[in-house]
Amino acid sequence: MRTLKYVLVSILGLPMLMSAQPASVKSYSDPDAREVYRALIAPQAKRSPLLLSTTVKPWICLVSPNEIADPEFRESMEVFHDVNQEVWDLSSVLSDRKTISQAQLDETFKPGVIEGWKLFREKYPDFVGYVALSAVGFNKAHTVAVVYSEGRC
Repeated sequence: MRTLKYVLVSILGLPMLMSAQPASVKSYSDPDAREVYRALIAPQAKRSPLLLSTTVKPWICLVSPNEIADPEFRESMEVFHDVNQEVWDLSSVLSDRKTISQAQLDETFKPGVIEGWKLFREKYPDFVGYVALSAVGFNKAHTVAVVYSEGRC
């Protein structure tokens, strides 16, 4: 079993993601990405977050690959930037978790943030909020991974 190092760029906050999804979204099915997501968001005993069924583009990533000394980490960051140029469907790698679509979120939060969270809690009482994930950037050996997440609750 190989050891996997990974870096997480994460955001936790209240602002909403409100954006239209492209008409056709390709499926993201990397088995190693599934393992990174599982390590990142382990199911909790009581209430877990829903997971957004499509990737989000990382909006806070101030590290340029050129500034990274470690060659494996630099390679992973370069792939991370490349793979996140498009939106991916995460359904196959998140098949063991409850997901929510961007369209469902947009509809829930249409009345505004405060009313939206009230509706969210009515529609999804068993969930504390939701988490949005990026695609994972791996080095060639798949021993280093970079992933971005946003948690909303």
